[in-house]
Amino acid sequence: MNFSRQRECILDYLKNTTAHPTAEEIYQNLKSELPNLSLATVYRNCNKLAEVGVINRLDTGGKTHFDADVSDHQHFVCNLCGKVYDMFFSLPKDVIDTNTPKGFKHENHRLYFFGVCKNCK
Repeated sequence: MNFSRQRECILDYLKNTTAHPTAEEIYQNLKSELPNLSLATVYRNCNKLAEVGVINRLDTGGKTHFDADVSDHQHFVCNLCGKVYDMFFSLPKDVIDTNTPKGFKHENHRLYFFGVCKNCK
């Protein structure tokens, strides 16, 4: 994959935050550094990076967020402020095996918890 300056800046921004920003938030934070950057370019680059597995695209039922941490972890989404938080734990293999339909092959999973974060509580 070729990395333009804009794509490098987007990826660098994502690697240096734990905030799980939306494309709009990435655009707002990078537009002063990259005056020719457009929101469409941010969307296109984030989706391409997610497509090749460099970052994760988090579809939380509302806005789409992006995460450069591609390690095995889950997410908590606040129903009030919309922020996304990392949760680092693995599901036990027997839970996955027991709940995977017969004849299917489990390859990966994504688990979201929804509720109210400590800042909004």
